[in-house]
Amino acid sequence: MNTAIDPGDCLGRKLLIAGDVNTGKTTLARRILQDFCARGLGARIAILDLAPTIPPEVAQARGVRGVGGTLEADPSSDVVRLRPLLQAPRLTSASEAEAAAKAADNLQRIEAAWQELPPRAILFVNDISMALQAGTASALAQRLAAVDTVVANGYHGERLGGGELTRHEREQMELLRDWFARVGRVLTLTTRHDPA
Repeated sequence: MNTAIDPGDCLGRKLLIAGDVNTGKTTLARRILQDFCARGLGARIAILDLAPTIPPEVAQARGVRGVGGTLEADPSSDVVRLRPLLQAPRLTSASEAEAAAKAADNLQRIEAAWQELPPRAILFVNDISMALQAGTASALAQRLAAVDTVVANGYHGERLGGGELTRHEREQMELLRDWFARVGRVLTLTTRHDPA
């Protein structure tokens, strides 16, 4: 799939970058962020980075190295970044119940981060699907609707397995994709994408 996108076309719009693990979602979001900062927009940008902390040995054992990349801006850019400490429920749990409990705890941490996030005209949300493991697309859409420019990326794939948490996340991600398609754009990555 052609993933060419002009970062300047994202200003004043809402973009969801979706795909399986290791398809380059965070890389593309990072490229757009870097472009915005190069335009001197850093003081207008907030990042809510929901990438979970994944011990390297866990990722390697599950065959998903490179998953959970973070989204950061140059410290001199005046970008505000919040990164709540989240766990990866599917990768670090021994049962469905444990995964559900971790997802619920993550959602509380995410909600607290939303409350701390200062109002900015441009919002980047890295790994937005983490908020859908126990949360809802409608709650996210309400928050995102109030922001002029949104660039979000999230997991929408098969590689992380099944179960109830995955079923709920997938269902809510489909609803969020529909919302982004109505108000902005959805870009689905199916192969690894590195910026030129």
